[in-house]
Amino acid sequence: MMPVPRYNKVPSIKIGLSIEEAVKIMTSQQSFVLQVINDKGEPVGWLNCLDILKTIIEDSAVVKIKEKSIEKLVCPINEEDYLNVLGELSDISRWAEKRGYRLPYFTTTEGNAGILSVSGLLQEALKERDKERELREEAQLHFERLNYIHGELEKALANLFIDPKVIVKLKSIVEYRDEYDLSTGKIKITGVIKEGTYLHVVNMLRLLAELWEQGLMELGVINKETLVNATIFHDLGKVQPPLKVGEVVDPKEAFEPGKYHAFRSALIAKNVYHLDKNVVQLIKYHHHTEEELPPDFPDGLLPMHRLFRLIDGLSAGITRRGSKVNLTVKGTIVQVKEESIHPDYNQCIEIDLCGKKVGDEARGETC
Repeated sequence: MMPVPRYNKVPSIKIGLSIEEAVKIMTSQQSFVLQVINDKGEPVGWLNCLDILKTIIEDSAVVKIKEKSIEKLVCPINEEDYLNVLGELSDISRWAEKRGYRLPYFTTTEGNAGILSVSGLLQEALKERDKERELREEAQLHFERLNYIHGELEKALANLFIDPKVIVKLKSIVEYRDEYDLSTGKIKITGVIKEGTYLHVVNMLRLLAELWEQGLMELGVINKETLVNATIFHDLGKVQPPLKVGEVVDPKEAFEPGKYHAFRSALIAKNVYHLDKNVVQLIKYHHHTEEELPPDFPDGLLPMHRLFRLIDGLSAGITRRGSKVNLTVKGTIVQVKEESIHPDYNQCIEIDLCGKKVGDEARGETC
């Protein structure tokens, strides 16, 4: 493949020659610039045609030339002079290539005229290249992440001996990506995540697995089986409105309160799958803050309630916003660092699972 030429060679002139000789070289070789060399052929500077014109015009001996009409010098506008200067860089490049050594003058159908800016086009090309590179890298990361999630998803759920109907139901519930407008309180739907609730459950299981690897399950107040079952069934009763990308809605009107599907999911877990009462309690109240819990809620479940609400929220960020989450376990304390493309969701907190009872607004201390 032949390399793309980056420049057109500029003709040279010896430093001792006359302006007349310079003009002859410029006109014969259709160059607006000359490289000036010494007797050894070494470059010592460059000559601009505009400087030559200025010198001639300032000379009093050329009065008659100054008074001549420019009419005979005017180059008529040809079809090849027209250019959509706001078009694609590739089209502009082909247009300039056809002109060769000729001045990159152009005109538009609207009557505007100009000279192509090499630096401007180069900067735009570099920006496009960088943007394309970023998109490729982002696409590669997204692809790798999807493969990883898919593997985790199949591995996590296939080993739990779940009724296949549960998996089918979870896969049938979508999740949405959105942009929140603080001034109106409304959201704009920017994406539909097919099998979104299924992915949400898998992300929760992955977070739990990460905590287990760091020894969290060694705490007597944390029961692995209870948390896993609560995770799998907690959104089984969820109902999502049918929304399309681009729709702007009030989330309070479009989506039902989370407590509704929590109660439905708890009923399914209890009456259909006959799950342990602690699992049912966690599911039923996973959208309740600690201050909203009923008086008969077992104190012994508070550590798991805190943990469950934590991973539920973090998984929502991973699933719907592509957040990156880092967890660190130090005894009964879980340190959380979440990074999101939406800065409002960035957080760095510490949660003591066995600490005193707190409200949702004070669920953790800032790191």
